[in-house]
Amino acid sequence: MLSLFALHASNRFVHITEVERGLACDCRCAICGEVLVARQGDKREHHFAHSSNAEPCASNYESDLHRFAKRVILEAGGLVVPVTAAAAQVLGFDDNQASSILLACADIKEEVAIDDRRPDLLATTTDGVGVAIEIAYSSFCDIEKRRAYENMQLPALEIDLRAFTPSAFDTAQVKRAVLEDTACKYWLWPDRPDAAVVAEQLPALPPAALAAQRQFLPEEIVTIRGRWISVKELPSGDIAIKAVRFDPDIVSAVRTVARAHYGRYRETHHNWIIPRFRADAARAQLRAIALTT
Repeated sequence: MLSLFALHASNRFVHITEVERGLACDCRCAICGEVLVARQGDKREHHFAHSSNAEPCASNYESDLHRFAKRVILEAGGLVVPVTAAAAQVLGFDDNQASSILLACADIKEEVAIDDRRPDLLATTTDGVGVAIEIAYSSFCDIEKRRAYENMQLPALEIDLRAFTPSAFDTAQVKRAVLEDTACKYWLWPDRPDAAVVAEQLPALPPAALAAQRQFLPEEIVTIRGRWISVKELPSGDIAIKAVRFDPDIVSAVRTVARAHYGRYRETHHNWIIPRFRADAARAQLRAIALTT
């Protein structure tokens, strides 16, 4: 896998899009420490390469994304978080009617051990309240971890970055999601209930009714140059888009829209999954393309 991140001379963990081309990037490999060259040509995907032309060191994209997101929060000194009645009470927010609020932090530390837990970040607000921040890409906090935060009475926020795959990474969009957006952020405690509790609260439906629910999910057909594009809403609120019949130009249009809205390709269904917080924007873009063709 191509190296997309490196350690800058300023000790900042940077993405390839944040530096100058060539040796002017002033970066070293975060694993072995060798001087890196920023390859930013027109033919290949931009990436870092060792100056000795050695093979890239083995890296883990999820770990790199965690490290990048933590840097963004540390440099900003806070982030916008969703507001719920429970969170407002525990964190002492003055306006519990607002949908979001800037969580200004007096101190933020990385990987601090708290009992047997080690959140990605431990922030202390300007009011002296501790907040654990978890960054998720493929591994999310389970019930046991949420209960641990509840037992410690430690507010915990999870930031869902699964939309930002290596091919769908955009520095500005990632920073916006981490610092400003709230659609990808959830309180693990004091809000999020256990999955078992949620299941107990749901009405029991017979298998036939469940099958009917799956069959009649809302679907929209967008027509571009006489070709159909299916836009189907999923139970999660995400949408699935695909060209109903294969046409290279239409497939390309769907791919362009999907990538612009953090979509991920699902090989088994030959469709793109757009996260719910970008669903409306993706629909609007497809409709706009249909009107101009």
